[in-house]
Amino acid sequence: MTAASDLTVYSSRTQGAMPINVKVTKAVQNDWISFKDVKGVKPPSGVVMSTSAHAIETFTYGTMAILNAGTAYSATDTSLVYQTAVATRLLPYYILTAGGEVIEVTADTGAATTTGTLTVVRGRLGTTATATGLANGNVCIILNQVYLSSSTVGPALIFASPIVGVTGDSNAYSSTP
Repeated sequence: MTAASDLTVYSSRTQGAMPINVKVTKAVQNDWISFKDVKGVKPPSGVVMSTSAHAIETFTYGTMAILNAGTAYSATDTSLVYQTAVATRLLPYYILTAGGEVIEVTADTGAATTTGTLTVVRGRLGTTATATGLANGNVCIILNQVYLSSSTVGPALIFASPIVGVTGDSNAYSSTP
């Protein structure tokens, strides 16, 4: 289940790098949010409320594992196969590889499933494209998807900052009002 089904954004989107303030209803522990119009967020903060308690929310990013048992990926490959991803990823988004490269995902054949193929632009946000971190089973972090890890369920207020692109990258945050 995803908490994003009732995602309400309370922020100005006119500056691109403005903080994102959202209200969601967290149904279960490890519910998740896939941020719309944002390719990635810096580690968020927030609180979740219930009728009997409230808790500071803890977060982890969504992940996917590289599926490459055959020929190794190179620094120039723009098509990557993955497995064990959390379903319902929103395009476009950034992934962070185990080698430290930030990759922009522009297409995802399995965005609503756990396996598929990514069409990507390599070496984003000032990183260098490399084959390191793209071996079979290496885990990549999905930078616009976060798990809400505390055991408290109910309304949650989440505060995040978008990861904004650098020269040569497309803007990481939609400025549509």
